[in-house]
Amino acid sequence: MKVSPKPEASQALQDLMRRYRDALNYAIKVIIENKTPSIAKAHELLYNVLKELFGLPSRIAIDCYREALAIAKSWFNNLERGGIPRVKSLRMWLTSDLSYRVKDGCVELPGGLELEVVRWDRRYDGYPSGEARLVMRDNNTYLMITKRIPRPAKYEPGGL
Repeated sequence: MKVSPKPEASQALQDLMRRYRDALNYAIKVIIENKTPSIAKAHELLYNVLKELFGLPSRIAIDCYREALAIAKSWFNNLERGGIPRVKSLRMWLTSDLSYRVKDGCVELPGGLELEVVRWDRRYDGYPSGEARLVMRDNNTYLMITKRIPRPAKYEPGGL
């Protein structure tokens, strides 16, 4: 869905996304340097630092080191890896019902930020929401929500 921050929250959203990007790059570096394989160890190393140093809300800090752990694990599994990966784009990984809520044409984020829904594909509204990614591209903001769609029933031909 395409979303637009309310005028008073526009600068606050951009500031939050820049801090998230900087925190994500820091977390990736710390996880790779410490060879941290588990989420418990990543939490121990990073949670307080991300909250205090980068000023992230608590749930956003958790999502940040979860994404950093996923990026670091994929880097460890790559046999032809180069330098430490860096995130350059403005994006945030959000957890359903904990990091974002969609209510009455608005998306609520931690820290009191509200985004107004501009365009929404309603084909999948009946399915439960999963994780989402908030992305800024070309001065537009998009919330990409994954949906959990069940597999269709196995088709059995009749009359054979």
